Amino acid sequence: MYGITDFPAFLLASTLLILSPGPGTLAILGSATGSRRAGFAALAGTSTGDALLMAAAAVGAAALLAANPAAFNLLRYGGGAYLVWLGIKSLLSKEQGLAITAPAEGDAFRRSLLVTLLNPKAIVFFMAFFPQFVLPGASPSAFVILGLVFITLNCLYQALLISGASFVIRHLDEAPHYALWINRLLGAVFILFGLKLAIG
Repeated sequence: MYGITDFPAFLLASTLLILSPGPGTLAILGSATGSRRAGFAALAGTSTGDALLMAAAAVGAAALLAANPAAFNLLRYGGGAYLVWLGIKSLLSKEQGLAITAPAEGDAFRRSLLVTLLNPKAIVFFMAFFPQFVLPGASPSAFVILGLVFITLNCLYQALLISGASFVIRHLDEAPHYALWINRLLGAVFILFGLKLAIG
């Protein structure tokens, strides 16, 4: 079908990958604890980033990064530094609100988009992952279909997380000090993700 092979295996692998948390998921959850609208704005940001990375991978950006270590390292260190900065901001916050969240939908979208795009390993991953399920000589539509399926599955899963985060935040108003601990937890995880991206 459209040059796609082993589609059930692709669905299984995609599901497992989506269930594995990463910086994008964390950015969505952080925004969702501010408001449901901010959570969905963050989801739009990560989905846009994923789509752009898939398109870049399809046209060979991954090969370019692999052939140019300086460009790869620039993106890697830049992305890692951005995540560490977000983490430190959240870790040191003394506010009762969630410091990692974005109060405005536009801020949530931009933050999640940057978190996604500043990860060159994602481009390399998509370049290595999708061709496994595309027959040689297949048209570009095969990559488009697989990309749309992947993003759709991810959006469905993240929508459930956003709904859950919105439920949790309603109860945090009764115990504001919990928000400080959530800030510290989110901050520490962001810092770990950033360091892993930079040195991994």
